[in-house]
Amino acid sequence: MKRINIKLLLLTAGVVSLGTSCKKQLDIPSRNSLDANVALTTKSGIEYAINSVYSILKRETHYGRDLFSVTDAMADIAFANGRSSRLLSENKNTSGANVGIWAGSYDAINEINLTLDAYPAIGDATAADKARWEGELKFLRAFYNFDLVRNYAYIPTYTVPSQDKGGIVINLQGFKTAAAAAGYFPSRATLAASYAQIWSDLYASINLLSNSNRGRNYASKHAALALGSRIALYEGNWTRSDSMATAAITLSGGIGSLTNTANYVSGWRAADHPEGIFQVWFATLGENLGVNTSLAATHTTLSAPGAWASTRQGQGDLVPNGFLLTQLGISGFPVGLAQSPPPPALTYSSDIRNKLFEWGVNAGGHYVECTKWMGKSGGPNWDNTVVLRWAELYLNRAEARYRAGDEPGAWADLNLIRLARYVGFTVPGVPLSGQALLDEILKQRMLEFAFEGQRFYDLKRNGLAIVKTNPAVNLPATDYRVLPRIPQSEVDGNPNMVQNFGY
Repeated sequence: MKRINIKLLLLTAGVVSLGTSCKKQLDIPSRNSLDANVALTTKSGIEYAINSVYSILKRETHYGRDLFSVTDAMADIAFANGRSSRLLSENKNTSGANVGIWAGSYDAINEINLTLDAYPAIGDATAADKARWEGELKFLRAFYNFDLVRNYAYIPTYTVPSQDKGGIVINLQGFKTAAAAAGYFPSRATLAASYAQIWSDLYASINLLSNSNRGRNYASKHAALALGSRIALYEGNWTRSDSMATAAITLSGGIGSLTNTANYVSGWRAADHPEGIFQVWFATLGENLGVNTSLAATHTTLSAPGAWASTRQGQGDLVPNGFLLTQLGISGFPVGLAQSPPPPALTYSSDIRNKLFEWGVNAGGHYVECTKWMGKSGGPNWDNTVVLRWAELYLNRAEARYRAGDEPGAWADLNLIRLARYVGFTVPGVPLSGQALLDEILKQRMLEFAFEGQRFYDLKRNGLAIVKTNPAVNLPATDYRVLPRIPQSEVDGNPNMVQNFGY
């Protein structure tokens, strides 16, 4: 079997490049900085290393764009309008058009493993320092591994046995040198073992971190509980998803709170979303991803709400399709979505969420665009990416309770969300039940998290086909393209690695 040269990440900071190559598995890009043996021997070195792990989440391939934009392009709610060449293949669900987080995620995991190995020897660190370091690192390892497994493997609630190749590589070893990594040829763990490791790390972080810790920019007990409610929902552990969500909702001294019809829109205009429990933090304008691939630039041409007649700012190349706009209660847009100037007034229903969708700037036609990511005060294209927020706690719990047979509990949580999102909403006297109740829960998830990257996974974990009229796509849940290709270099260089079906 052919082996390949790959770059091994060395934990570093500074100006000296220590990237080397070796014949091994897990392609982890090298970084420029000090040698790990130096960087991880001081308190400041450990803090730097942890911040470095957080920073990987800001990459375009991760929460800088792709885990929100690419996944929504692949789902049934968005349209790539061709203003750029971006996201067209993903929108058509062509072979190989999917997320590409493998290398970056194992980059982060290697940093985590090295730092977990090093921090106990820091002599001037307090017990509280060490508990926080371990708690944040294990939350992050659980977080990265969960993103890997929900993308590169089937989700336990819906698998295709004849095509299932297992879970992901579970790597708990940090490599400081190319020589140390040269003989590492891991295989994919089972799906069950992948989730077991994620839970091991997540429970450790819950026990080690304080309720709010350092706030929504960092891991906390609150964030770990919220993530746990999502992981358990995907895994099909309804009781655990319910209990995790309930613990997060009732946690004293947690982070944020659920918005309502009075402050929902303004919450999205704030630098820190008031519902946010955990966010990917873009601290300075210099970190922005620019006018082509930031979340704001991808989703809107607007420089400010209502500025459809002004100068175009972003690409606005991924917009809501007619299906989503109709479900949001918006009318007045043309069938082809593009509108010649001046655009007509849109009609909006009582759903406050639709106020974040409006006409964009004319650039080959006006489109209705999503304005959730409009840019912080002082500059565009550097919004913090809210990954875990309060609305999900109630929607996770509603679905978990429904599937566990607690329809009254599911109905109560569903209506809590609807009261917070529909102006003048009154709870119906006759509760929904059965499939109608589940359909409404899934609909509310779609409306709540549109352009936040959740719809694709909701379809995938429920075994639902991806159906779009523009572009014309009918992708059954059994289609191999639901899973991405593992980077071919990982397979070619490792006799133990199994590629996903169809590639």
